[in-house]
Amino acid sequence: MRPSFILLLLCAACAAQSVTGPDNQVPQRKEILSNHHVSVSLLELTPNDATPLHKHDHDSIAVFVNGGHIQNNVQGQPPADNKIAVGEVGYRAGGYAHFVKNEGINPLHVVVVEFNDPQGKTEQINTTSHTCNAGSTTACYDEHNLFCTAKVCVEDVTIAPGATTHKHSHPTDHMLIAVSDYELTDQVEGKGTVVRTRKSGEIEYFTAGITHQQTNTGKAPARFIVIAWR
Repeated sequence: MRPSFILLLLCAACAAQSVTGPDNQVPQRKEILSNHHVSVSLLELTPNDATPLHKHDHDSIAVFVNGGHIQNNVQGQPPADNKIAVGEVGYRAGGYAHFVKNEGINPLHVVVVEFNDPQGKTEQINTTSHTCNAGSTTACYDEHNLFCTAKVCVEDVTIAPGATTHKHSHPTDHMLIAVSDYELTDQVEGKGTVVRTRKSGEIEYFTAGITHQQTNTGKAPARFIVIAWR
């Protein structure tokens, strides 16, 4: 009787490990924004820490703020060992379950953006522009267009200290995810000068209709990921 009882307990434990919970119940995730477009969370994993197995029902973007080394375990697939660059961006359609383990020696910080609506077809862009202030070769900013879905486009932006962007408008909502700490002084049409500071891993969300021109008034390059609705 006793061996059968022990086997029964072991089987119960195995079943418990296979239970898949919703992604919003991952204990290492903290929600930082929720609106009609997205739910945004910051995932923090210490070295050797792992999330529980959880399911992503919605399309999502992951921004690996500080890079690192992870093992991604997608249910039904072999484990994938990935070394991630600082600021790397990944997109995945919903409908899968996985758990992630931090295999690195440093804490891992990931901003997870989950879309309320299906994003549809994706298109890789991979184009880059480099623009400098008049008369300068160092006060420059770079815009690297990464990809678009049917509903949003994503770009990686770096603004050097002292560099000023061109004046531009956003007819739709857009969001910034800070890869580095930054201080941007913004000339906003109709509102004057606004100084915006963010720490790595923090976000800014802007509703449609803003026209502005940004200057990096910090001492280091300002790097952030932009998600702009189409």
